[in-house]
Amino acid sequence: MYSDIKSVQILVALLKEHNIKRVVVSPGNRNVPIVHSLETDDFFTTYSVIDERSAGFYGIGLIHKYREPVAICCTSGTAVCNYYSAISEAYYQKLPLLVLTADRNPYYLNRAEDQMLPQAEGFQSVTKKVVNLPMIKDDFDEYVCQRQVNEAILALNHHGSGPVQINIPMEKGLGEFNTKALPKVSVINRWKLFDDWKKIYSRLIGKKILVLYGQSFKASEEDKKYLEEFSRRFGAVISTDILSNLKCEGAIDTFTLSRVMDAETFKQVLCPDICIMLNSGIVSYVKNSLKNCKGMHEFWTVNGEGALLDPTFSLKEVFECAPMQFIKKVVDETKDFDDSDDEYLNKWKKKVEELNFNNVELEYSDLLAVKEFANGLCKNSNLHVANSSSVRLLAHYDIDQSINVYCNRGTNGIDGSASSYMGLAGEGKELNYLLIGDLSFFYDMNSLWNNLINNNMRILLNNNAGATLFHYIIGKDKIPTLNRNIAAEHTATAKGWVESRGFKYIAVNNKKELDDALKEFNAPSEKPIFIEVFSDKEQDALVLKKAYSQFNVSNKNKGVMSVFKKAIRGK
Repeated sequence: MYSDIKSVQILVALLKEHNIKRVVVSPGNRNVPIVHSLETDDFFTTYSVIDERSAGFYGIGLIHKYREPVAICCTSGTAVCNYYSAISEAYYQKLPLLVLTADRNPYYLNRAEDQMLPQAEGFQSVTKKVVNLPMIKDDFDEYVCQRQVNEAILALNHHGSGPVQINIPMEKGLGEFNTKALPKVSVINRWKLFDDWKKIYSRLIGKKILVLYGQSFKASEEDKKYLEEFSRRFGAVISTDILSNLKCEGAIDTFTLSRVMDAETFKQVLCPDICIMLNSGIVSYVKNSLKNCKGMHEFWTVNGEGALLDPTFSLKEVFECAPMQFIKKVVDETKDFDDSDDEYLNKWKKKVEELNFNNVELEYSDLLAVKEFANGLCKNSNLHVANSSSVRLLAHYDIDQSINVYCNRGTNGIDGSASSYMGLAGEGKELNYLLIGDLSFFYDMNSLWNNLINNNMRILLNNNAGATLFHYIIGKDKIPTLNRNIAAEHTATAKGWVESRGFKYIAVNNKKELDDALKEFNAPSEKPIFIEVFSDKEQDALVLKKAYSQFNVSNKNKGVMSVFKKAIRGK
């Protein structure tokens, strides 16, 4: 029988899955749920060493003998401190020593309770990784626990070997030993470029494959050919959006479709068997759709750091290499295989063809300004788009493939967009565009406070005197004071500031003024040009809702945690 403490069950189950079977245990009260769960399972070999100072080094001896990771386990309090010498030795010998320290509820720390130390802090300088497991109360805690244990165990032999600590807080008492079987856990594997991937190739055959191709510089012609061949060979869909800077066979801009498609249709029609993420910085809502398909797909991530990136809570495989190295290796190693079944790809194409935001009639609004802006961009230019509403509105429209698109999508914040644009546009003769909202611009207006301004700059500022986003997802019917603080209503205009910096300033208040301004905007000019489009944020939110209503999308703000919980439960 195993302990009824969920975090202990997950720990034991993942030790088995990762083949860590030797554990040196020292006596105590707090670690009884772990020790007894281990000693009643024939998979494990336990070694009882009373003195923790000796137990740590005993584990090192086992690593020397068997050349594989070994775990050591102790109770809470000063027992943990006794491991320091052995952990330090393992750190400098680069040995995979897994340190399991039982702990009490963190609430009791520094409250005059017995056997309470900051256990998750003591070994930071002599370990490769330290994780502090959650005390599981719900499904999301369970997901976090599994993720942390996987991360810790994988770190033992990642970029060299070394010790890792897993701290396991538990409430008072031993719990019950009434669990007959360990829970099913999600095991995460990490692969390197030189590993044998034959088993991986076979798992792709006959599967519905969705590739997430997020923010990236333009792909080379060689890379495009490999991506096209990967799509053709496996019938794979390459999901892109405005920041992907990729147009090739098999690539589909999924932003609008993922925004308007209901969750049930995605599950029934478009959910993949395997999703492979090559780049992060994804604007498309396809990640949210995948979160609602827990248990229906495997998630694979490809990145040079071997990081356990898991935006859909379904991570199975991690490939530690550059994204295109992965694609090229798979294509080169499967030359004799040709599935060429494009049924899954055609399903995506059919759904996307049903949507065309360019055909949606729009009233004067920030969305209309973005539409006309996107349709008028000059070829072979550069475009920096600010984060938040600006990039999401622009993502509905197709951008000519000759245009380079940039955005500060790494952290998803609104600050620094104008400054990054200035660095992009400060040199060169091609036109450089910036699409930005009022809060982003005024936050970063010092970006124009330099002598690097030149006549190839074109800035369009959507100024609706606050944040439209909150009028779309919340509305004044729910929070009457929405404009005061949440939507940050203001009366600022850029006119005086940008004119003082040498820009030709054009104010826009209606459709005709917008059309006239954009004609001048895209023509040669001796001065940089700044267009400020004035609109009403409540009207802007209404226009966007009306546009989406043509595709039967509902406006429901479920909140971040509810999305997490729904995804974890697989609902």
